[in-house]
Amino acid sequence: MHRFFVTPAAIQADRIRFSPEQARQMRSVLRLKPGDQVFALDGEGACFQVTVEYLGKQDAVGHIQQRMEAGGEPGGEIILCQAIARGDRFEWVLQKGVELGVTHFQPMITRRTVRKTPGDSSWRRWQRIIMEAAEQSGRGRVPELLPVVDFAEAIRQRRGTALLPAVAAAEPVTDYLSGISWPVTIFIGPEGGFAAEEVEFARAQGLTPVGLGPRVLRTETAALALLTLALDRLGEFTRSAPGAAQDM
Repeated sequence: MHRFFVTPAAIQADRIRFSPEQARQMRSVLRLKPGDQVFALDGEGACFQVTVEYLGKQDAVGHIQQRMEAGGEPGGEIILCQAIARGDRFEWVLQKGVELGVTHFQPMITRRTVRKTPGDSSWRRWQRIIMEAAEQSGRGRVPELLPVVDFAEAIRQRRGTALLPAVAAAEPVTDYLSGISWPVTIFIGPEGGFAAEEVEFARAQGLTPVGLGPRVLRTETAALALLTLALDRLGEFTRSAPGAAQDM
């Protein structure tokens, strides 16, 4: 069943009024019609099973049939501090990071970052990718896209257990993950990895750089590999999915 995030103002008693963009998607892309059912999520953990009553060119209205917990959220906060990458690599990390369970994305500028601060159009696209991925993957909340910061500031703002992979790191990540707990902050460098002085700065700030095996991973691969390892150790892959979060 298709899912749509709506604003609190869109929920009116036992009806939900969808945005013009959502109405166009329902009509032109998904080919829905009155009588079809969708899920509407308020972004605060509630999920509504809705029957579409009216579907026009610029408007759609649905009748709430049932309210339930949205589910789909991890057991705690996991913050991904990702160096901004070229092309669509950063966008790919955003999409897949949402699917895995990232709660906060922290775009980061590092010494070797080629692409700098995004413009307004890129920022809106990133937010749209996050929302669409949250809808598709059955998330109950839209992960937060934080303002761009430099590497040093990201290190200073970290929360909980911090993971920073480095090619020359001596400690295998699997050893370091043995005592992991929420929240978790993951730092991923750009193409070319973190500069040596950045790794040393992280050490000076109390972080222990970790290794991801004998092969050199691309920035987007490293992000998803480390996210998967951390979430597995935190028990996220053994939790059962609630009914509202499953495709129907």
